[in-house]
Amino acid sequence: MIIDIHTHIFGKGWLPKEFFYGIARFLTYDFAKHGIQQSNEEVGDGLIDASDDPEAESLLREMDDAGIALSVLLPVDFEYAFPGQEVPMEEVNRLHAQLARKHPQRLVAFAGIDPRRKNAVDLFRQCVEDWGMKGLKLHPTSGFYPNQKEVYPLLEKACEWKIPVIIHSGSMMVPLRSKYSQAIHFDDLGADFPELPIIAAHSGGIFGYQQMLSVMTTKLNILADISAWQLIAIKNYPRFCKSLRDLIDFAGSERIYFGSDSPSFRSFMSNADWVQMIKDLPVKSPDGIHFTQEEVSAVLGGNAQRIMKLGV
Repeated sequence: MIIDIHTHIFGKGWLPKEFFYGIARFLTYDFAKHGIQQSNEEVGDGLIDASDDPEAESLLREMDDAGIALSVLLPVDFEYAFPGQEVPMEEVNRLHAQLARKHPQRLVAFAGIDPRRKNAVDLFRQCVEDWGMKGLKLHPTSGFYPNQKEVYPLLEKACEWKIPVIIHSGSMMVPLRSKYSQAIHFDDLGADFPELPIIAAHSGGIFGYQQMLSVMTTKLNILADISAWQLIAIKNYPRFCKSLRDLIDFAGSERIYFGSDSPSFRSFMSNADWVQMIKDLPVKSPDGIHFTQEEVSAVLGGNAQRIMKLGV
């Protein structure tokens, strides 16, 4: 059973435009190196249109093509930091929960909440107890540290409900700030909530995974997903294999999770190709680097089945 622990769906107005224009700035810089001149606004508006998938139809087709049985939907709360979002965050969470109820065999929804909201705990309670959401997604790059005091009441509720938490780690495009999502801030979470499963999304990033490993080696409840690693896998496959091998060697294959960060990387690599790349690790890894089938099976779904309590 293949499980994608890290996906997103967007409808018009579900995120501030600043988010898409920040990605556009990154893309237009790369386009310009290849002689393609487009404004941030043109590319940003194109991203908004291309990402519009409020019923998860594109995601479900993508899952079918890739052989992914289940995807975890992660709403992202940037509304607190960038007011003016067309659809309020409470409604965005409700719509995610509604989709998970509509496709209970294919989709699981986490709650996305900025802990600085005055009603953060009440909204989290509504998401879990009333709407059936199965975890919490935090994105510190909007302006808070994952170990600051406002976060802890949410983590305490997650402990009470015995549900996992996914927290963005590593760098992020403007106008978001990467200083808030560095690995060292996860150390306090491991010390203060040792029984709470906390997944560091992106493993700290391909340039920060070693710092995340330094935390994971002593804080055993800190886990990691490999979403957004598609880029390094495309650009430098041996380095990708070596980095993933490091994660497994020093943290353990039982603590690493497959993720895609869909739809963010569709234009670079399809999910079908991403899944196949992981499946092929035992036979296609470069000389001196070896993966077992048991490790690959754990990463692709076995670990997620266990943490989501899916009959395992």
